[in-house]
Amino acid sequence: MSPQSTTPVAEPGAGLPVTGPGVAGPDVADAPAAPAGSGPRPGLRWPGLLAVGAGYLVLSLLLWWHVDAHATTVTTCGCGDASLTLWVIRWPAYALAHGLNPFSSSKLFVPRGINMAPNSLALGVVFAPVTWVFGPVASMNAIDVLSPALSGLSMCWLLRRWVSWSPAAVAGGLFFGFSPFVVVSLALAHPNFGLLAAVPLIVACLDELFVRRRRRATRVGAVLGLLVAVQFFVSVEVLLLLVLFSVFAVVLALLLAPSPRSDAVVPAARSALPGLGVAAAVSAVLLAYPAWSFFAGPAHLVGRAWPNSPAGTVGATPGGFVHGVLPRDLVGIMRLFGGYQGPALPLLSFVGIGLVVVLVGGVATWRHDRRLWFFALLTVWAGWLSLGVGGAALAPWRLFVHLPVVDNVVPVNITVITDLCLAVVLALVLDHARAAAARRWGDRQGSRVGAAVVAVALVPLVVAMWPNLPLTVRTVEVPQWFTDRAPSLPAGSVVLPYPAALGGIQASMTWQAEEGMTFSMVGGGGPGVAPSRAGPERPGFDVLAEASLPLGPEPQPTAANLDAVRGALAGWGVTTAVVPDQPALPTYERGRSVAYAVGLLTAAIGRAPVLEDRAWVWEDVRAPDDPVPMTPEAFASCTGDGAPDAPVAGVAACVLAHRAAP
Repeated sequence: MSPQSTTPVAEPGAGLPVTGPGVAGPDVADAPAAPAGSGPRPGLRWPGLLAVGAGYLVLSLLLWWHVDAHATTVTTCGCGDASLTLWVIRWPAYALAHGLNPFSSSKLFVPRGINMAPNSLALGVVFAPVTWVFGPVASMNAIDVLSPALSGLSMCWLLRRWVSWSPAAVAGGLFFGFSPFVVVSLALAHPNFGLLAAVPLIVACLDELFVRRRRRATRVGAVLGLLVAVQFFVSVEVLLLLVLFSVFAVVLALLLAPSPRSDAVVPAARSALPGLGVAAAVSAVLLAYPAWSFFAGPAHLVGRAWPNSPAGTVGATPGGFVHGVLPRDLVGIMRLFGGYQGPALPLLSFVGIGLVVVLVGGVATWRHDRRLWFFALLTVWAGWLSLGVGGAALAPWRLFVHLPVVDNVVPVNITVITDLCLAVVLALVLDHARAAAARRWGDRQGSRVGAAVVAVALVPLVVAMWPNLPLTVRTVEVPQWFTDRAPSLPAGSVVLPYPAALGGIQASMTWQAEEGMTFSMVGGGGPGVAPSRAGPERPGFDVLAEASLPLGPEPQPTAANLDAVRGALAGWGVTTAVVPDQPALPTYERGRSVAYAVGLLTAAIGRAPVLEDRAWVWEDVRAPDDPVPMTPEAFASCTGDGAPDAPVAGVAACVLAHRAAP
C-alpha cells in the first residue's frame, strides 16, 4: 500500500471510496480540474509524508507538552479509567516476560480472572519493550503522543489519493488526528478510541479493491486481513462500527450510482472477490483463537458488556455537535471516573460550527459531485445514529440495540465514523475551492482561499480546546507499601486494597501495575466489574464498593454487613488487606477516610492491623477472628465520624473493645 509503488495519482474523482463490498463508485466526472497550465499534481511521496508526519508529531508533542522530561512519572491521572489503561498496558508485558497467556489473567477479579481479548492487547504488546524498561506510565505517554500523529498521517495518505491539492489532504488528516473525539479520548485514557491509524488504511484497501483496482486483489486482500486483525486488537468496537457502516455505505453507493453505469457494479464485485476471500482467510487465521477467547474463553463476558446500563443510552446530543459544552453536572463525574483533572473538555461528538458550514456550503456549491453527497450523507447518518435512543424523537439506533454484539456499542463512539467522513468532506471541499479560485485568480489566490476554508473549519475546534492546551497531567502516586512491601509477598497472595476497585475508585489498579503484578487483586476496572457479575460475593461486593466510594451514606458495621464482607473475603480468597495511610495521596486514592476503613475492616476481620510501610495491614485474612458488630454511634465514636483527618492509631483498639458489648 506504499504510495511509492503506485502509478501517478489520478485526478480527484478517479474513484469513489466505498467502505463496503460489492459496489462500484458513482459518477464523479465533475471533480475539480487542475488550474490551467499547472498539470496534474503528483501525490505525496515518502519525503512529503515524512514531513507531514513530523509536523503532526510536533503538534502532538505540544499537546502533551506537560509530560516533558517526566514521561515515566506523570500522565493524565493515576486514577479512573487511566488506571485500567495502565493495567492493560502492563499485563501483556508481564505475560510475555513470564511465558503466560496474554488473553486471560488471574491478577484481577479473583478468583474468576479477566478476559483480555477485548482489552486493546495490541497496545500492551507493541509497547512491551518500553514497559519493561521504563514502566507502564511511559508506555501510556508514548501512545498518547503517537496516536494523533499516526491517525492524522494515515488519513492524510488516504485523502491524497482523492484530491489534487496536497494541503487539502493535510488539513483533513489534521482534523481526523486531532479531532475532539481523539484528543478527549486520550485525555480520558481511552487510547482504543484515540489510536485510529488503521481505520483510513482499511478504507483505502476497500477503495483499491472495489474502485481503483490497480493492484493485485489478493495482495490488497492480505493487507486488509492484517489490518482487520490489528484493529481487533486495538478496539473491537471500532472494528464493529467499520463493518456496520460498510453495509450502510454499500446501500448508499447503490442509491447514488446512476443507472447508465449500474452495469459496473457486477464487474467491480467480481474483481474484488479474490481480495475479499484472502482478507477473510488472513483475518480468520489471525483471529481464530482471539475470537474464541472473546466469546467463549476463560472469564469471557456473558451478555452485554455493561448489563446495568440500558443499551444505546450514552449518545451524543444534536446541540453537542456545534457547541460541544459538557453539562455542568457531568464535569465532576468525569473527573472522578474519567480521571482527567484539567478544565472541562469538549464533548466527544463536537465538530464545530465551522465544519458544519463547510459541509453544507460545499455540498450546495458543488452539488454535482456525488463524492461529496456520499460522504455528507454518511456523516449525517452516522451523526443521527450517534444520538442513541435517549431523548430523540426519531432514534434509528433503536433498530440495532437488540442485535447481539452490536448492543454493546456506545452510540457516542459512532463519532469515529462521523469524523472519518467529515475529514473526507473537508478535503474535497478544500480541493474544489482552491481549484475554482485558482482557475479564476491564479494559484496564489487559490491557496489563500483554501487557507480561509481551513480557518473556517478548524478555528472553532481550536477555540474549544484552548483551555486544555497543553493537556493537564499529574504525578502518578503509588503508596509506599505497594512499592516496598508488595514485591516480597508470597506467591499466590490475594490483596484487598482500600479503596477497592469495585466500580468506583480504580487507583489500586495503578498501584498493582506500577508494582509489577506480584499479587492478585480483588476487583478491577472495565465491564467485568459490574455488580451483577459479582456472583455469590455480591453482598460483600456492594458493601465494600460503597465503603470505598465517598458518595452517599457510608456502610455501617452491622452484623449483616460484616457477614457480607467476611463472605466476600472468603470467596475471593483474600490473604492480605491493606489501607494506605499517607495523607499526601490525592483524594481519589484515599476513599472515604483511613480511620473509617481501618474501623470497618477491623470489625469484619476481628483483629487489629499492623502498621508497616505507611499502611495498615491485615495478614492471614483467610483465618479471621470473630466479627465485631457495632451501632452507628459506637462506630462513629471510634472513627471520628468518618472525618478525613480523624486520628487512626486508636481506631482498631476502640473497635475491638466493643467485642463483648451487648
